[in-house]
Amino acid sequence: MMELLGLLLAAIALAYLAALGALYWLQGRLVYPLEQTQTIVDATLDAHTQSISVRTQDGLDLIARYRAPPDAASPTILLFHGNGEDLTQRAHIALELIEAGYGVLLAEYRGYGGNPGKPHEAGLYADARAAYAYAAERSRSIVLHGYSLGSGVAVQLASECRIDALILEAPFTSIVDVAAARFRLFPVRYLARDRYDNLAKIASIHAPLLIYGGTRDFVIPPAHFQRLFDAAKGDKHLAFIEGADHIDVWTKGGRTHVMQFLASLKARDRQKVHGAD
Repeated sequence: MMELLGLLLAAIALAYLAALGALYWLQGRLVYPLEQTQTIVDATLDAHTQSISVRTQDGLDLIARYRAPPDAASPTILLFHGNGEDLTQRAHIALELIEAGYGVLLAEYRGYGGNPGKPHEAGLYADARAAYAYAAERSRSIVLHGYSLGSGVAVQLASECRIDALILEAPFTSIVDVAAARFRLFPVRYLARDRYDNLAKIASIHAPLLIYGGTRDFVIPPAHFQRLFDAAKGDKHLAFIEGADHIDVWTKGGRTHVMQFLASLKARDRQKVHGAD
C-alpha cells in the first residue's frame, strides 16, 4: 500500500513538473498568441490612413498606419493594441478619432501583422519608442491610448517621454498579476519573463490620465483598473463601463468618455493660449 502511494505521489509530482515546464516554455505563446500572423487588410482603414515604416533602435523596420492631425492644435493619438489582435482591430477607434479631428498612429509590434522580429517586453517598448519618435516629429501634441497588453506598452512610454495625456482601456496592474490569478497552482511570479508592471510605474506619470474598462471584464477584472487609479497621481479619471466585457468597452460607452476627455484637453490648451495673450 505504501509503495503504491509512493508511486502515485511520484506520478503526481512528475505531472506537475511537466505542466510547470510546459507553462514556462509556452509563456511566449500565451502572452503573444498572434505572433507571426500576416498583415490583415482593412480597406476602410487603408483609405483613411497611410502605411508608414518606423525603425527601432535595434534595427527593425516596422509597418504601421498613420493619419496626420488636421491642424497644429490637434493632437496625434498613438494606439497600442492588445495581444490577441493586430492594429486593424483598432480601426473602428482610429476612424472615429479621425472623424473627430485628431491625428492617429496605429502602432504595430514586432512579430505582428507581418512585421519582422519576435515579440518580448523590451522589444515592444522599443517598438513604441520608434512610433512615438515618428509622431513627435510631426505633431507637437501626443496622446497615448493603450488597450490590454497595449496598456503596458503605453505606461512604459509615458514614464519615459513627454506626452499630453495617457488613456488606458482595460489595463492590468501587471501581466504577472493576471497570470497568477489564472494559474494559481504554479509559481508564475518566479517564472514570468515579461512582466509589464504598470502598477510600479503609474505614479511616475504626471500627464492627465483616463482609465476605463468594463464591469464584466473577466480577462482583466475591474479591480485592476481601480488599483491603478488609486496609485496614480495628479489629474486622473476612472470610468467603469456598465455591462461591457474585455472587447466591447469602446462601443458600450468608452467612446463617450474618451471623446469628452480629449475635448477637455483641447479646451485646456485653448485657455492656455488665450491666457498667454
